[in-house]
Amino acid sequence: MTLPDSPLVASVRDLGVQFLDNDIDITGQDAVSSVLLADGTTFWIFGDTIEGPFDSIRGFELTEVLSNTGAVVPLQDLSAGVRDFRYLTTPDGTRARQLIGFIPPEHKARQRLWAIHGVQIGDQLYLYYHKITMDPTRDVFETFTLDGMGVAKAGPDLQFERLTAPDGSREWWKGDEPGFGVWVHQHGEHLYLWGSIQPASKSAGDLYLARVRPADIENHAAYEYLVQAPTPARPDVPPRWSPTFSPTACLFSDVPNEMSSSWNEYLGAFVSLTTYQRENQLVIRTAPEITGPWSEPQVIFRPAKTTPDSLFNAGKEHPEFARDGGRTTYMTFIDSSVYVPHLIEITFA
Repeated sequence: MTLPDSPLVASVRDLGVQFLDNDIDITGQDAVSSVLLADGTTFWIFGDTIEGPFDSIRGFELTEVLSNTGAVVPLQDLSAGVRDFRYLTTPDGTRARQLIGFIPPEHKARQRLWAIHGVQIGDQLYLYYHKITMDPTRDVFETFTLDGMGVAKAGPDLQFERLTAPDGSREWWKGDEPGFGVWVHQHGEHLYLWGSIQPASKSAGDLYLARVRPADIENHAAYEYLVQAPTPARPDVPPRWSPTFSPTACLFSDVPNEMSSSWNEYLGAFVSLTTYQRENQLVIRTAPEITGPWSEPQVIFRPAKTTPDSLFNAGKEHPEFARDGGRTTYMTFIDSSVYVPHLIEITFA
């Protein structure tokens, strides 16, 4: 589907692929989100991370591939790209370090732990991650099972431990529930956690919302779920929260799992920047409140396809790097044919 262009956008600059100028042989990465830290730096989170030469991620042997990595990136002017960064590495400094480790009987040949987003509370950094079971004989793009969403935390040493769910597993939300934590938005007294679930009939996911007070982030029972929300057709419907999830308040759809939301002072609105389905259309949605009503998607940028079968995902903003009250901001996305974080600069009208 060809969507309309957004009148909110004055210009977009394509800043190209990022993070390739490193000394630990990282040549490809998925996901890419960032969390503002209390010390004025940011923590960037990556999914599957390729080391050394590769032709295509499609059909690539993933057994030895790190399924989550991270980098510390100081706040900086991104108008020329991400220039200053430091990957977290193994003690000898020769290889990137997997942040969230496997727990037997999990095995890297069958499982992936895809860290998505997180938040710092006090001196603890929390990351939400998908646990994936895959068929190692088939393309991971074609078949994998989402087991659920887990939570890991680390202190200042950035050594992560996985937290246990109430049922004794590591999956706080199971595979048939939204993976809450694909984006964490701190606003007012709560953390708002976006969660995506992909119906079998759709090529991309539906987005739902949960919330929790920061002090209760490790208490699964303290999370509340938005079960009623205003819509463009019914903007006066009051938001209603429940201690149990019900799929009755989908805020918007057609997002391939990963997304972002932020309050943009310049626009005077909440903003969500995402990929539209897996097409080469990066879109914006706005809302007066985080609970909605959210606008229909409009295009901010159409990246060129590297190959005819390129798929696009992981579109999200890095709002902590925005300038001029949010008039200029930055967004990354992944083209599956390149498999390297791609950065754009967006200036609003």
